[in-house]
Parts: sequence; structure tokens; C-alpha cells
Amino acid sequence: MAWNETLTKLNYYLADRYPFQDQTVRLVRAAGIPLAFIRFNPAAIDNWYAILVEADNRNRVMDLIQAALVDYPDDPILKKAVEGQLEQDLGPKIKEDDWKNPEPADTLEKLIGSQSTLLPISFLEKGLIRSRSVARVVLGNGTLGSGFLTKGNIFITNHHVFHDAVEAKTAKLQFNYQRNSEGLDLQPSEYQLNPDDGFLTSEEDDWSLTKVDGDPNQDWGAIDIRPVEVKAQDFVNIIQHPAGDRKQIALYHNLVAFANDTRIQYLTDTLPGSSGSPVFNTDWRVVALHHSGGWLVEPGTKKTYYRNEGIHINLIYEALKNSEFYPG
Repeated sequence: MAWNETLTKLNYYLADRYPFQDQTVRLVRAAGIPLAFIRFNPAAIDNWYAILVEADNRNRVMDLIQAALVDYPDDPILKKAVEGQLEQDLGPKIKEDDWKNPEPADTLEKLIGSQSTLLPISFLEKGLIRSRSVARVVLGNGTLGSGFLTKGNIFITNHHVFHDAVEAKTAKLQFNYQRNSEGLDLQPSEYQLNPDDGFLTSEEDDWSLTKVDGDPNQDWGAIDIRPVEVKAQDFVNIIQHPAGDRKQIALYHNLVAFANDTRIQYLTDTLPGSSGSPVFNTDWRVVALHHSGGWLVEPGTKKTYYRNEGIHINLIYEALKNSEFYPG
């Protein structure tokens, strides 16, 4: 079975419930999955992705859920998973005869919804230009992530991707890790990081800024960072390396659900490995740095929603502006 929305939801939820490897080993054994076939990872979200891929290949996902239910017998999310009710309803229900209702000729073409989704064709060209500066991150321990290049040969990703300069030194960046229009793999271009020339990080706001060795800006451009306003119901697109795979873009269900001065929550799809991806508005300006997803509490409330979340780019702009190695 191909990776789907149900597995994505389970990925995030089980990573929250079982963040430590010793817990996951116990569940994998209980589900009857051979440990030797799973590449366990210290990052919980990546760890559960590997487990669920192997479980899905062996038709053992339900066995994993049943094993978790032994620990949490009243868990409503796990119960929904057993009942096959985790799939998200992506649109309104349409009555059988609604589309047959006679309409005057002048109403047969119109905007559907409160906002127009029409875009100039240059939207595609601008997106391709921005995509050149997005790279896959491969750390020395095999952990995968995403990130992007801004001017001054500064690479931006999450703190949980590069916790410190020592970890950044183990990583390599792969630009052009993607397929062409004929489905053929392109030759990636690799760079090392040079945190000795510049490194900043924030655990609280989950970002890291690192200088790159050489001059990747010359070949792969730069995504400019500027202050920007974001509000609920804006559209956002994410260029990313989901699951560490070839570069992809999420273009559907892309509404901002919540925004304040520090966090932006949206419905745009991601996977483990997408951490550090740039989140763009319809003008292809960066509005956020993607960093997490799953059942998230909306800031200022006690309500939990199934969403993805990014760090407001204005926070990162302030850090860049005040650094000693950003050209401005």
C-alpha cells in the first residue's frame, strides 16, 4: 500500500505517545515485526515513519495499533484507527441532485468559495526558481531533513535538524535532488556546511542558520527573507523533501488555519524529512519555516487540531538581521 493520510496521522500520533526507542522496540515485537528490518532512529517522528513503512509492507499496521491499545485501552485516536475513521473529510458533501439544478447561463462560470484560486501562469515559473534553493539535508547519523538557502550562502533549517555547530559539520546538503519532467533522476550537487564562519540556533523557536562552504548562491540562487504578514485563510505552498525523498511540492488543501506573531498552522501536507522546508504564500514569499505537525494545540486555546505548523519567518528575519554574517 502507498503511504497515505492515515499512516501520516499515525506517524505523528505514535511519535508523541512513544518518543523513545525502547518503547518502540517493545511495540514492534508485540506486533510480530522482525526488528532486523527496521532502521531505528533517535528522532521519534523518523523512527515511527520507518516502523510504519515496514508494518505496512507486512500488513501489520493494525497489529501495531492493537499493541498500543494494550497500553492505552481508552485512547479515542487509536480506537478511530481500528475503526478506519482517521481519514480526513477533505470537502463538503454534495447532495446527489445539487449539480442538476437549472442555472441561468450567466452563473455557469463563477468563483467557488470565498477566495479566488486563479493565479497568473508566472506562478509556476516563480515556484521553479524558488525551488532551486531548497535542498535535502543528510546528517552523519543518517537523519534526513530539508532546508533552504538565502543570500550570503546561509542555509536555514530547524534546530531539531542542526542542534549545534558540531552536528552541522557532519551534514551535507544536496541541491537538485529531484526528478525531471520525464521522471529521470537528476544529478544532485553536494555542499558541506561551514558553521565556523557563522552559526546561530534557537531551541525555543526551532531554527538554525548556518554558513555553507563555497558559493552555492552562484549556482542555486537564494530565497530572500523579508518581514511578511500572514493571516488565517491565506494559501501556502511548501517545497520539501518529504521522507527524505526527491524534491516535491504540496499544492492542495493549503489553507492557513491559524497565525500569530510566532507560529503559523496550516493544512498543507508534509512528512518526516520535511522539517526545515520553506512555506510560501501565493506571491512566493517565505512566510514560515516548517517544523512540526500532528495533533497540535492552537496557541491561546486548549483546543487540539490535526495540522502542520511553521515558525513565523519574521522571527528568523530578526535573527538574520542582527547576526554578524548576514549581508542584509
